[in-house]
Amino acid sequence: MASSFNGRLFFSVLIACLTALHSAAGQASRADIDPSEAEVAQLVELLRSRSGDNELSERALAVGKLLLRKGRYNEAVQLFGVLADKQPDNSIVIYSFALATFNSGKPAEAEPLAQRAFNLANGIKDPDRQRAADALVLLAVIRAVGGNDATALKTLQQAVLLAPNHFDAQLALGRLLYGMGDDSGAINAFRVATSLQPANPQAWFFLATALERSGDLETAAATYRKLVAINPEMFEGHLGLGALLLKRGGPGSEEGLKELTRALETNPDLYEARVALGRALIAKGRALEAIEHLERAAQLAPDNPEPHYQLSLAYRRLGRKAEAAAQAIIVKRIHESRRSPKVATQTRLG
Repeated sequence: MASSFNGRLFFSVLIACLTALHSAAGQASRADIDPSEAEVAQLVELLRSRSGDNELSERALAVGKLLLRKGRYNEAVQLFGVLADKQPDNSIVIYSFALATFNSGKPAEAEPLAQRAFNLANGIKDPDRQRAADALVLLAVIRAVGGNDATALKTLQQAVLLAPNHFDAQLALGRLLYGMGDDSGAINAFRVATSLQPANPQAWFFLATALERSGDLETAAATYRKLVAINPEMFEGHLGLGALLLKRGGPGSEEGLKELTRALETNPDLYEARVALGRALIAKGRALEAIEHLERAAQLAPDNPEPHYQLSLAYRRLGRKAEAAAQAIIVKRIHESRRSPKVATQTRLG
């Protein structure tokens, strides 16, 4: 079965976690300077040629973290690869190498590195539960992206057992359970995540989404409102709240329209908001206002028949029969184009 978990969603979380690991003030100040490709290459060569230079290794680690934050993954792989040769028992270095390798599009090569980082951090002498959980979360993401949800789930459960207060582990566990259809389990994990980082908008958004799908619309609406209060500039909160209020109907529908409008103020190219607004405005007898949103939705998703269907309704309500008919023809054409490959296949098979 294809993986129901999108590991790419956690790149920023994992990189932020990595950056926070034992960063000395001197390293942080050096990492503020964005190095050129030539400077990174020179640093790699210096690392290769020198042994036992702790100051150089610390500088390389700081630069490597910066490369990860900047999305310069291939350069980070080169740098952390040399660091890993020099410090094969450093769990931070090995974890960083694994993260860079995974982000560069090589999950198969990243998996044993993440496993090794976990083994090092979870050593018998001096185990570091937080670092070990970091490695397990990355390992779970790698496995889930590879389509192995069951193994990924066990890995995340191990991470949570090892470090119950590990935000990334709880968030990743919730995402995986949600993708696997376990709304109750996902909600529990997201609740823990929001308790660990109450100001983190991502955790509140996922919690609201899971609550909505579970059917607890009242709590979902309250959670979306919490998200909007925490981060009013995050369009997902306004979009989720607006769509939910319109779905519920009743006196909250006007607030729903306002929330969708606020979402579009932040991101004018939200297809879902445009269609939802258009549909709701038609239902409220405001077809003329709906046209602008539906036309933009049709531009954003030209192969989707829904905005054209809604446009045909809007034009019909306004008595503009020719334009309504033209939109109906577009809807028919899109549906026929979607069926045509299947028809062609059946003809060839016949």
